[in-house]
Amino acid sequence: MSDPLTAAIKALDDYMAALNRGDESGVNAACNFPHVRLAGGKVVKVDRVEWVTMADAQTAMNALQSGDIDFVENPSFDTLSILEADKDIKVEKIDDFTVKVIFAKPTPFQLIRNALPALSSVVPKHIYEKISAEELPNYLADDNVSGGPFQIVERKEGEFIRLVQNPNWFGKKPAMDQLIFRTFETAEAQYNALKAGDLDAVDDVPGKIFATIMAGDEPNITGIAGNQGSFSELAMNSSCPTGIGDGHVALKDPNVRRAINWSLDRQLMVDKILNGFGKPAVGISAAANPAFDYQVAADQTYSYDPAKANALLDEAGWIDTNGDGVRDKDGVELKLRYFDRSVGGGSDTTPFITGFLKDVGIATDVKTFDEDSLAAIQSKSEFDLYTWGWSPYADPDNMLSNFTSSAVPTDPAVGGYNDGNWCNAEYDALYAQQHVELDPVKRADLIQQMHKIFVNDGPYAVLYKYDNLQAFRSDRWQNFERQPAEVGPIMFTQTSSAYLNLEPVSGDSGGGGGTNTIVVIGIALVAAGVVFTLVRGRRKKSADDRA
Repeated sequence: MSDPLTAAIKALDDYMAALNRGDESGVNAACNFPHVRLAGGKVVKVDRVEWVTMADAQTAMNALQSGDIDFVENPSFDTLSILEADKDIKVEKIDDFTVKVIFAKPTPFQLIRNALPALSSVVPKHIYEKISAEELPNYLADDNVSGGPFQIVERKEGEFIRLVQNPNWFGKKPAMDQLIFRTFETAEAQYNALKAGDLDAVDDVPGKIFATIMAGDEPNITGIAGNQGSFSELAMNSSCPTGIGDGHVALKDPNVRRAINWSLDRQLMVDKILNGFGKPAVGISAAANPAFDYQVAADQTYSYDPAKANALLDEAGWIDTNGDGVRDKDGVELKLRYFDRSVGGGSDTTPFITGFLKDVGIATDVKTFDEDSLAAIQSKSEFDLYTWGWSPYADPDNMLSNFTSSAVPTDPAVGGYNDGNWCNAEYDALYAQQHVELDPVKRADLIQQMHKIFVNDGPYAVLYKYDNLQAFRSDRWQNFERQPAEVGPIMFTQTSSAYLNLEPVSGDSGGGGGTNTIVVIGIALVAAGVVFTLVRGRRKKSADDRA
């Protein structure tokens, strides 16, 4: 087996180990996501990939043992699944520019595309062989290893990261020489730097400020309200029988969970919390592509209807027997532990939701935690209600897998992504079907059936989809690409072409002063002879992939 392939196997082993323990930094370090590399830091382009589906895993293993296959990776994705049950993926080198990837069973094309970073990242052996699996999560990758158009050359903790053009990049040459990511204390401070010309683009623009941009009050600054599926939710501990935890007995009843859904005024929260930059939602965003959202008529699903909520609670037997404003049943009060987060606007919805619940006779005991503490509580399922959010991937499989029964927490030390502690056999069966369905129309129909089950059973009260509010200096830069097309944001998307295709406005040398440098809040870019600077202040996911 050649050295590059040996290096690839080690990189993939490290990648999967980090992925399975929910270690984001370890994942990024393991494969320097998402480009193609060969040992020694030389970058080559894979021009063609030939996909082959084999009859079963044993056939694929036999091919490996006979020497017909050069490379094998056996990932264990489980609830972090991209290719959850595909335990046998083989890669055969055809020539220097062609590989054949063999899957043990039918795999939808988008899932294959999602897996390509893990399958195609080959890293320099002379660097990575010196790093143990235990050390890898702390590897900063400051040694200029890169297979993309830029490489890191300077980093100052809490201040900035500077990248320059990668001389070994095989693709289109960027229009910028440098890319600089700067860090600011507040979203207001980063926006003021944009106005002053110190930055070229910013993420996480405060809603009230963004409204002035959209009103045309800020010359030379263009605003983008982009949505890539990010949503906020109220999780309800449904007490799956195979899971752990101590959820309130009332939440075991789907009618109680449905009542909570009917009690919420989602439009009011969008207007007051998001300043209108978002939209109410009742189902999860399965993917960044809105085509995979739950397709249901507004009059056929949850809306703000306290009367309906009250009727469902009455039907479930929760009645206010002593007139204290709180429903009860068999001597148990309908008072729920309600947990939220102390950062990222994590408590913004709390006064609204607890008020809506109070109106229908549900009391709450509110506590606020930092993200790590709340994640630990969720891993034990020791809550009744809590708020958080998600940002989905390009393909719906990963998000849908988070609500299968296998993702329910059963060990506090391990946790699980099924934070509604909910299980449904019909949902599980449909998930397994869509996971291997190659017909996109049939797969879409299976996913819609899953949405309907999830929404009707109510382990979540999805609140709204929120926009990523971004702005850039339109007097300096052009050709920003939205992802997903037409509706998504222009930065921090799920593709890597956002900065590669940027061009300076004719006659402008870019921001950041002097050379073609683009400076972005939280992140900075630089154009050929020009610098582009960005700052990133977006709500960040915790140790896992939560938003």
